[in-house]
Formats: sequence, C-alpha cells, structure tokens
Amino acid sequence: MDDRLIIGTRLELCEGCNKCLSKCPVNANNAKITDNRNTVLVDRQRCIYCGECVTVCDHHARLYDDDTERFFARLKEGAKISLLVAPSIRHSLPSYKRLFGYLKSLGVNLIMDVSFGADIATWAYLRTLEAGGRSTMIAQPCPVVVFYIQKHMPELIPYLAPIQSPTLCAAIYMRNYMKVGDELAFLSPCFAKEREFNDPNTGGLVTYNVTVEKLKAYLKSQGVRLESYPEAEFDRRPAC
Repeated sequence: MDDRLIIGTRLELCEGCNKCLSKCPVNANNAKITDNRNTVLVDRQRCIYCGECVTVCDHHARLYDDDTERFFARLKEGAKISLLVAPSIRHSLPSYKRLFGYLKSLGVNLIMDVSFGADIATWAYLRTLEAGGRSTMIAQPCPVVVFYIQKHMPELIPYLAPIQSPTLCAAIYMRNYMKVGDELAFLSPCFAKEREFNDPNTGGLVTYNVTVEKLKAYLKSQGVRLESYPEAEFDRRPAC
C-alpha cells in the first residue's frame, strides 16, 4: 500500500492561523511548534481525507497528492490503461469529450462511464435488502463516509452495505465480464478515492486516481489545447 500522506502541509507557507483546525470535522489537524512558528500538520491516524482543510487554507499551505503524474508517465511508457470516469465530469470539465480525444491520442484504451457501475451497485443494494436480515444499510459510494465510520464510529461498521462503490462495481464488471486486462485509472474530483483503491478490501482493481484539478494543472503545464483534439465518446453507452 502506498504510504503517502495524501494531504500534507507546506511548512514554509503555513502561518498557523488554525483555520484548518476549526474546519476539520474530526480534529485530524495537530499543531506543532517549528522554528517558533505554530505549524499545523495532519494526524493521518484520524484524517478521513475530506479535504475541508485544503479548501479553507488561505495561504495555500495545504496540498494533496494523487496519481496524475504517474498516470501520464505510464502512458508515455506505453502502458495499456483504460479509464473510468465519474459522471460529474460533465459539469467539472464541459470539454470532456475533447479531453477524451486527447487521452485516446496518448493511448488510453477504453473510457467508461462509472454511472453504469452505479446501476450495478443499486441492483446489489436491492437484492441485499430483499434477502432480508437488514433493516438499515449505510451506502458506500463516498470513501470519506467509510473512513469516518472506520476510524471514529466503528460501532456503525456492521451497518455498512456489503457492496463496493459504483467505481469498484464498474471495475469488477470490466474485469470479470468485459475481460479487460488493462490497468485501470479513475478520473473524478475526489482525492480520497486513492485510499479506497489501496484498501485491501478493494482488491487493487484501480491503479491510478486522477483528480480533475490536478489534471487541469497538468494540461496547463504541458501547454495542451483541448480544442485541438477531436471529440470522443464513452466506449460504453452511459447509464441513465
């Protein structure tokens, strides 16, 4: 399992203003004195990777990591990669079809809409409820909710649905039914997904977590103009 912190602190930029402390829902930020400065670090044992501290930091001292650079490096090496994409791409990147065209030009194989994984997850929820024995289930699409329960409310663990997230449902379908042997990457706004993908319970199905913001930064740094690329569609008809 990757031992990266995922959320970290740029010590030289931290002013110790404690906004991150006040915003953190689980008190995962702990103050440390560094060179007579009150520098706020992250307690990884408590952190649920919600990103609230990243959002609230006015000094840009909080940063997060993902697999965007590694994803593009592997494509350049000729790795065979297929991409799972969160349905929110339609709003977070309106030119997503030209992005798909660009990624196809780099060698990305299949580009799949995770909404069909949501259909699979919904089907599994219904079958589980119909089987009886459960009056309540806590859905698992959001890893932050799962981390919160695992770390801070373990008494709720028995209520977590015994079903993978839509992303993992889609990945399982691709592996078992479509027989896709490529490495899999996931594109969404969520950096917490990396912890989900590295959890032993998810089977290592997804190798790369690519976030929209890091992707945009990469495209800008490389001078990529998406309007120069043809539009491409999802390789499977999106679910409704």
